[in-house]
Parts: sequence; structure tokens; C-alpha cells
Amino acid sequence: MVDRIRKDRLPRLCVIGLSTTQEGLPHMPPYRTWLGIAAGLIALSACGRSDGGGNATTPDQLSDTATAPSTARDYIAQFITDDPDACFREVSLEQPKLTGKSEAPAISGVPTRVVILIDGSGSMAARIGGRTKLALAREAALAFIDGLPPSTEASLLVFGQQGDNRETGKARSCAGIDTLVPPTQDRAALQSAVGQLRAVGWTPLAAALSRGQDLLKRSDVRGEQIIYVVSDGEETCGGDPVGVARRINGGATRAIVNIIGFGLPSREAAALQAVASAGGGTFVNLQTEQAVDRTLAAVRESNRHSANMVRASNAASGNAVRSSDAASDAALCISNIASKESLRLSNDLSRRGTEGRYPSYATEALRLMQQRHADLLQRESAFSKRLMRDDEKMRDEIDRAEAAAR
Repeated sequence: MVDRIRKDRLPRLCVIGLSTTQEGLPHMPPYRTWLGIAAGLIALSACGRSDGGGNATTPDQLSDTATAPSTARDYIAQFITDDPDACFREVSLEQPKLTGKSEAPAISGVPTRVVILIDGSGSMAARIGGRTKLALAREAALAFIDGLPPSTEASLLVFGQQGDNRETGKARSCAGIDTLVPPTQDRAALQSAVGQLRAVGWTPLAAALSRGQDLLKRSDVRGEQIIYVVSDGEETCGGDPVGVARRINGGATRAIVNIIGFGLPSREAAALQAVASAGGGTFVNLQTEQAVDRTLAAVRESNRHSANMVRASNAASGNAVRSSDAASDAALCISNIASKESLRLSNDLSRRGTEGRYPSYATEALRLMQQRHADLLQRESAFSKRLMRDDEKMRDEIDRAEAAAR
């Protein structure tokens, strides 16, 4: 009986030519999905509509080519409510302010944490040239602090400042490790505390180094934490500063120990050299005021370089993040606008189709909306590329400025 069914009595079927995925689903960009659905509904709405001669009307025949463009533009205007200009946020790129060049040599590396240990033993009251060793120690502490990168934490400790330098005051002095300023980025607090230094007792160097280690943190980078020691003599409280320095440098903190000595005889200088070497650092024995001034100038210069490195790195990183965020925001904003406009248009065409009111300009309206969205995507792509070019240009300028300031 099936064979007896006349082929001309089979119902006509309309097929929409959409490409599909392997799962058989229509393949189209996500933000164009609603426009694709709308196009399909328009095509389906034409199925079975006869022009009286037995021919079905095609979707293309729904458009009046003479009036469709202007009518279609007026039609889609009601669905365009968001201003795409708001998606394109300009980025203010930072050019860091770097400090100027001086004659002293610089060392590499940017410290994240600095501990300054000042000897408060009675012998620090002796003089080198016209200044006491304690006055030179204060200047050294200020040099360590001066110009540190803003992100670097620094602390100030004094050892041997209690008791006195007689046997009766030794126990108290050897136990006297005072933290004048705990780790901070407050440079004013550190500079103010330098004035509290006094020359009083003995030299508990090992205990001071151990207390300084307690102010440091675990680190995987050797040398990003530094202990500066300013002293005029070797350990006098029975401790083992070499062992403590080796533990600091080889342990979890991976810090280095640098020592500045004032007017030390060869035996005591050798003792402090051994401590600095165990701590992975350097030792310098300053015998004249001029040598002190040169060394402190070198310290300030090192801090200047470190600060410049941090400022340049922070500026470049901040610029990259701001540029990337602006590009991402623009892409999301344009995608949201396209999705909302497409959905509004699709819903309206679907409603009209359900009501049997098929606009003659529907196909042209879909084309114009798709073209608008393609133009917005092209604009967003050009905007993102410009942001990346500007960021790269500024990064090159920062690198040149940092090199010039070295």
C-alpha cells in the first residue's frame, strides 16, 4: 500500500541550510546563535506558503529590495540601546620616577627584608678622626635605611647597650639585645630610632645575629634578605657568631650577613671576616673617616639602584595588568551588547512569526545586525592590539630609563 501513495501527495518539507557540528547541532558563534535561530524561524515561516501558482515562497522573497534597507535599519534601531563607546576604556600607563646616577658602584639584587644590628658596646665611644665610632654607626644605619625600596621591610636592633663594660655589668649587657624598631616600611620610625643608640656594654654578636634571624622569614631566594652588622670588635660574650651566621645563610631564611667594622686590629678584623664569610656576605674594616664616607656612599648607591629596579618592575607590571584588564573588559562588554541585541531581535521576529506577521525586511534586518556585530568585533580587536602596542612601547621606555639611571 505504501507503494501506492502518490509522490505528489507527500507534504513539502523546507530545509534550512545550516552547517552542523558532529552532534548534529547548528554551528555558529555563540553571540550569533539568536540571530541564527531567528533566521531559521523566518525560513520556516515561509514553508507551505503558496503564491497561488503552487510554488512556496522563499525567505528572500519576503524582502522588498527597494525599501528594505532603510526600513530594516529603523526596525533594528529599537533593539540597540547600549553605547559601545563605553566598552573602550583608555589606560593610563605609568612612567616611574627613577633617582639619578652617582659615581659609586652598585650591587645587584633587590632586598625584601633588611635587619640592621648596631654594636652598643662601650668601645664604640672611641673615635676615628673627629667622630666617635657610635656616630659613624648612626650614619651607617641611616645609609642602610636611606633609599631602600618602599616595599622593603627594615628593622633596627642594638646589642650590648644595657649594663656596662665592667665585669659586674657583663651578664646584663650580654643579655641586652634590644629591638628598637620591628620590621616596618616606616622610614621615619627607623630614622628616629637611630638617635637612641648609646655606647655602653659588651659585644653579644652571636645572640644579636640569632635575634636578627628571628625577624626574617623563610625564603627560597638567597640574598633577598640581608643582615647588616656595624661593630668595632669581636664577640665578647662567649657566643659562636660564625656558627650562627652559617645557620642564617644556609638555613630557611637564606639571608646574607654583611659587616662593617670600625678601626679593628688585624686579629679582631679576621674574626669578623670569618663571620661575614660564613654568612655569605662581605666584611669591610674602615680605618679613616674618608673610608667610612666612601663606603656609606656605596651603600646609598646600592639602595638607589635597588629602588629603581623595584619602581621600574612595579610600573611595567602594573601597566601590563591594566592593559590586559581593559582589553578583557572590552571583549566582554562587546560580547554582552551583541548577545542582548541578538536576543531582542530574535524574540521580536519569533513573536511576529507566531502572530503571522512576517516583516518583508526581516532578512535585511538580520544582515544589518550581523554586520553591526562584526564591525564591533573588529573595533574591539583593533582596540586590544593598540593597548598591547602601547604597553610594549612603554615597557621599552621604562627599560631605557632604568639603564640610563644606572
